[in-house]
Amino acid sequence: MDKRERKANVILYPGLVKRLIEKGMDALKDKDGQKALQYFVDAESYESENQQVVFGKMLSLIELGRLQEALIHSKQLLHAGESDYYEVLQVHISLLVQLGDYNEVVQLLEAVLTEEKLPSQYAESFYQLLHFSRQMIEDREWAPSAKEEDSISEKVQPMLFAESVELQASAIWMLRESDAPDAISLLIEYIGKENNDPVLVSLALQSLRDKGLHTKITYKKGTQTLEVNPSEIDQDGLEAFQRDVVKKLEQLVESEDPILLEIARQLCVTYMLAIYPHYPEPKADLFWGCVFYACAAERIGLECLEVMQMEGIDQERLLEKMEEVMEMEASVYQV
Repeated sequence: MDKRERKANVILYPGLVKRLIEKGMDALKDKDGQKALQYFVDAESYESENQQVVFGKMLSLIELGRLQEALIHSKQLLHAGESDYYEVLQVHISLLVQLGDYNEVVQLLEAVLTEEKLPSQYAESFYQLLHFSRQMIEDREWAPSAKEEDSISEKVQPMLFAESVELQASAIWMLRESDAPDAISLLIEYIGKENNDPVLVSLALQSLRDKGLHTKITYKKGTQTLEVNPSEIDQDGLEAFQRDVVKKLEQLVESEDPILLEIARQLCVTYMLAIYPHYPEPKADLFWGCVFYACAAERIGLECLEVMQMEGIDQERLLEKMEEVMEMEASVYQV
């Protein structure tokens, strides 16, 4: 009897698949693609057609850099049509761009953009991706081939400095994974330009840290010009502080509302990434747990008086930070 047959004969523990999905998503937030993938593979052995499982498995493969495998799952989700079609389509197109399959991007987007009911929040991005892919096809026809080990600029630079933040994000991911000698210089050039998305600047800084850059560099966030030595970024401390904030959130929410908790967690991840490599001020996990809890509650129309009036929490500063978090979350790239 093989493993699949043995599992078929086991009585499924109530909520097991849901719990495996939650653990997988938590692992993805911690950037642990291998652990996340294992959770989703385990869930898949029970419910192979579960769209959340397929989606999570796709994200795990992307995190691990296994893009061709991830593309198989994005196609599966598009054909199933049960998930958010345009959200999945955006991921699917991003994978095609990273793999350099611009002809497929053009064919797919030309078909999609003929539809009359294209959601407005996706339209501009899709038009930019279509224009970019057409340009890349045209450039590829005229430009001589180049080996990536010698240079990645020709392929990535147009993406990195395109208007589309999705293209920029894909370019940063490609530079993070590349061993080409000009990958570091492109990342440094990117973070030195004004008006780039603060989350994408943070992802570029993380990439430079991962590449072991030991030189002090200048980067811009908003109107600020800052300096940092990527090798001196307190990555472990920042991740530990974020975990502490999430623990406080879980204690505050308890079993009250899983949707509220998930929104609060996402707000925490986005805000921490947007201000990276700095700690939030004040550096107090309970205070920030209250901030993200209150922001999430306000978003879904719930009262949270017990948090707003918690002893030891500066109410004026809490309201100030709530406004800051909500404004930032509304204006930055969502990872």
